[in-house]
Amino acid sequence: MRTLVLPLVLALAAVLTPAAQAATTHVVEVIGDEFKPDTIWIKTGDSVKWVFRGPGVARVRKGLTPPQPCRYTSGPDSGLKRPGQTYTLKFSEPKHFVYHSTVRDVCRMTGTVHVD
Repeated sequence: MRTLVLPLVLALAAVLTPAAQAATTHVVEVIGDEFKPDTIWIKTGDSVKWVFRGPGVARVRKGLTPPQPCRYTSGPDSGLKRPGQTYTLKFSEPKHFVYHSTVRDVCRMTGTVHVD
């Protein structure tokens, strides 16, 4: 009887334990001088994929927290992207990620990713 109980308990525990939540990729469109949406909330482990729609080139760069969201010191930078290209960034810890788009050192727009 004991030899049947342990496998039964283990099987039942496997069925009742919730599966680990799969990571999600959230999409932000870069259209003209707008991020759509410009603010999003995601979970730790999720990714954000910026899809560049044009017209013209754009980039996504890490900014400093307000009041200087357009100031870039170091960190993630997509480089210049043309319409149809994408840039994906995975967020592995909780934080508020302020980003901006610059072309020829002109800050065109800003956005925020809130990571819980």
